[in-house]
Amino acid sequence: MLENKTVAQIGFGYVGKAFHKLFPDAILYDEPLGIGTREEVNQCGLSIIAVPTDLMPDGTLDGSIVESIVDWVETPLILIKSALQPGTVERLKAKTGKRITVSVEMIGEGNYFVPEWKYPNPKDPTSHNFLIIGGDEKDTSDVAEYLWDKMSPDINIHLLSATETEICKLFENFWIANKVSVANTLYEICQAYGANYIKVLQAWGADGRVKKTMMRVVSSKRGWFSKCLNKDVVALLTTAKNKNVNADIIQAVINANKEHLTKSK
Repeated sequence: MLENKTVAQIGFGYVGKAFHKLFPDAILYDEPLGIGTREEVNQCGLSIIAVPTDLMPDGTLDGSIVESIVDWVETPLILIKSALQPGTVERLKAKTGKRITVSVEMIGEGNYFVPEWKYPNPKDPTSHNFLIIGGDEKDTSDVAEYLWDKMSPDINIHLLSATETEICKLFENFWIANKVSVANTLYEICQAYGANYIKVLQAWGADGRVKKTMMRVVSSKRGWFSKCLNKDVVALLTTAKNKNVNADIIQAVINANKEHLTKSK
């Protein structure tokens, strides 16, 4: 049983504002915006960290802001919503002894209509039908109680290790990038043969094994370009290379996208 059910949100940017719909009574803290105090945060039972992890020159994600926050947060539970290099949470747990978890974030900035009955709402996690939380099982179960209490009773909850969840997040964004690049390649094949891409996509997409989401290609918007994909796909490539895993397919998607971006009309 959770003794302290109050929630603190650290970071009130795009993701933070979306999560405020899930926890409208949460204590807010955003140091650059001058919102809240550390003392207020540390009186809560759970702190949710949603701050930037930008790409560094070496191709890894910069977790320094996350780490600096973890250093001073004293809530019984910590949930990180930022994308991280695999192994980050395990390292922070070993360093601090704190109950740190990480969750795959489905909030997006695509600015196009998404049917929330089919896919995660990119602006409101309230209606999401699944959760992915990584960490020690007792910690992830307790964090899941906070989130599940505000969401549909029949959502699917996946409790993983922290590292499995960190990998899952990076691969989620790679999969989106991969689909966009595949669609752009199909578009170019259609152009080369005088075929209609819309017709081909609709026919091919009628196969239930194909999901047409992320496969809209128009001449004025080629390739993928977003705050999350631009950094997370490169971070996944670096993650693979650091363990001597063949990542040619990830590199190929990055290379193809560079070419596709130059062809927007």
